[in-house]
Amino acid sequence: MAPLPQHQIKLTSRLAFKLTVWVGLSLVLLTTASAYWAVRQQERSSIEKMRQAGNWFSDTVKRATRYDMLKDQRQSLHQVIEAMGRQPGVEVIRVLNKKGRIMFSSRSAEMGRMVDMESEACYGCHFKDRPLERLAIKDRSRIFTLAGSKDNPSHRVLGVVNPIYTEPACYTDPCHVHPADQKVLGVLDVALSLGQVDREVGSTTRQVVLYAMALSLVICAVVAVFTFLFINRPLTSLLGATRRITEGDYNQPIVPKTNDEIGAVAQAFDLMRRGIKEKTEDLELERRQYQRLFEEVPCYITVQDADFKLLAHNKRFERDFGPSIGRYCYLAYKNRDSRCPNCAVAKTFADGRAHSAEEKVVGADGSPRYFLNLTSPITDKQGNIVAVMEMATDITDVLRLEEELKRSEEKYRLFFNNDPNPIFVFDADTLEILDANDRAAGEYGYPPQNLVGRSFLDLTPASDRPQVRNFIALKGSFLSKVRQERAGGEVFFVNLRASYGEHMGRKAVIATTSDMTERLQTEQQLIQAAKMATLGEMSAGVAHELNQPLAVIAAGSSFLNKVISKGQAPTPEQLLQVAKEMSQQVERARRIIDHLREFGRKHEVTAESISLNDPIQGVLGLLGQQLRVHNIEVETDLDPNLPPVLGDVNRLEQVFINLIMNARDAIEERRSKQPEMQGHIKITSFAYQGRALVTVADNGGGIPEGSQDRIFEPFFTSKEVGKGTGLGLSISYGIVRDFKGTIQVENIPGEGAEFKLSFPVRWGAKA
Repeated sequence: MAPLPQHQIKLTSRLAFKLTVWVGLSLVLLTTASAYWAVRQQERSSIEKMRQAGNWFSDTVKRATRYDMLKDQRQSLHQVIEAMGRQPGVEVIRVLNKKGRIMFSSRSAEMGRMVDMESEACYGCHFKDRPLERLAIKDRSRIFTLAGSKDNPSHRVLGVVNPIYTEPACYTDPCHVHPADQKVLGVLDVALSLGQVDREVGSTTRQVVLYAMALSLVICAVVAVFTFLFINRPLTSLLGATRRITEGDYNQPIVPKTNDEIGAVAQAFDLMRRGIKEKTEDLELERRQYQRLFEEVPCYITVQDADFKLLAHNKRFERDFGPSIGRYCYLAYKNRDSRCPNCAVAKTFADGRAHSAEEKVVGADGSPRYFLNLTSPITDKQGNIVAVMEMATDITDVLRLEEELKRSEEKYRLFFNNDPNPIFVFDADTLEILDANDRAAGEYGYPPQNLVGRSFLDLTPASDRPQVRNFIALKGSFLSKVRQERAGGEVFFVNLRASYGEHMGRKAVIATTSDMTERLQTEQQLIQAAKMATLGEMSAGVAHELNQPLAVIAAGSSFLNKVISKGQAPTPEQLLQVAKEMSQQVERARRIIDHLREFGRKHEVTAESISLNDPIQGVLGLLGQQLRVHNIEVETDLDPNLPPVLGDVNRLEQVFINLIMNARDAIEERRSKQPEMQGHIKITSFAYQGRALVTVADNGGGIPEGSQDRIFEPFFTSKEVGKGTGLGLSISYGIVRDFKGTIQVENIPGEGAEFKLSFPVRWGAKA
């Protein structure tokens, strides 16, 4: 409810009036109570003083009349009492005996009368029929009111009773008859007027009341002025500001008039004004944004009533179908004469929930069009559905694209499943297989549903998994001779090719494997055949190598036969020397035969950390004697600290045998033209930039021009017919490549050829 203007608020309802009235009433009550208490205190103090004065006056009368009482001079006593009774403020002075008879009085008419023992003057001493000899002054005094007359109005009187005690002179003098045991002879009753006290108290009361009224009026006036200046005016300003806020004016700031709580309220109101202004501006901005979205959203938006008439629509709808407010929706843009059979608007009116539906309509050009309709209810404050908003999106192109995508997917699936090689799609991080073609399922022996969800590493033997994982992590494209494992545990070799991308929003790897087991077997057969041919070529040298230990054994045996045939016994030293030489030569022959047997047998394709110096020294052990027979000098410069590489000693020996045999043949061919030439082969090993290198150089005739680019091709040879198969360097090239190495050749001007082999170093491994 909006606040009332200041001039329309009743006076009695205003805060200043209420505050003034309540403050005034509170002050009057408090001042009245304080004044009453002060007057009562003054009255009690005045009466107490009068009581002390009455007691003092009574003692004075006693002393003034003592002599007359002792001498029993009644006339003189009566005159003294009358004289003192005429003093201002003295109502009456009476002397009463023990029986209550008035013996003397300043009022002559009272003399001889008896007073009531139950009266106020006597009750204090004669309480419970037992006269008291000593009483406090408060118990010996009383206040009573005398009836007034025309000349003397009624007023209060303070009466003080003063006992008259027996003295020795009273019972020793011959003129008295009082016994010695009578303590109290009578009482002196003095009555003093309290009129002056009452007049002073009345005057004080009037002054206090007037002061309280004046003080209340002044304070009420101050409160009223204070309220007007410090409350009414700031509140009036705040009311004006609230009226402006309710009217939508948020631009005028609210300036605090004071620095008190109302000022703090004004600051809070100003903060609220700024907050409301910001919220209103935000709401207005959102309203404009929603309006712009409503108008510019790339779909048709309509608002329909329960009869399916259009209450509103956006500009896109108006642009394509014209102004249609008031028209039926099915007539406006669906070219129907009745509502659609699967109408989402009708469903929303029925259950108040959002619905969706696809509809086929005929466009203006006569072509079919498809719409996806989404509906949402619009309700009033009571929650009743008053309209439904429908968003219609033309999905004709989307459906066409879906159809094309479906055909494309079928084509992809056709290619994917009919590829002659196994294809896997797996997650790049977890290596979980996301998809696999039929060829993969058949090749690996798994049902298709059992491949999906399995890790790609499950298809690789445990020893080769780090190699495959590292290949994927480094985003390699080709990995040769990878071992794989079928469902039954059979191991076979494949070449692995990989490409990288996304599949269903996940980083994925597309891997193709091609079985190369048969090819490897053929290659191994060729290598083995080359080994046998090499062994055949080395037979003469090997025979010479074996002849040396046999000759030593034969010489030792002949020596022993001669000594024994002469009837002599060999000395122990001779027997020990002959046995030691024969044992060494037998061991040498055994090593040569073992090396030949190891080299000649088939080897599994394995790789381990080795030093390239090992296969070089092994080959020189086999071919050294043969090269010496051919008058060829071999020079080696092998780095003893050469770092290890990943390889196989047996297969690398095949490489170095091929290179050394080719060097031997090149030297022999050149020597056929230059008989005096000294043959020379130099083998060097060293490390350089993270790789282990070996060079094999000779002083043969070198490689003919035009043949350097073909020497590693299978069955290519530059030798005469019948002197070479053309497989040695081709096999060597394949072996070096299997161990991630490279092999290059170049001619040395004026000398021969130099082969350079390079392998990646395995840091941290031991050869």
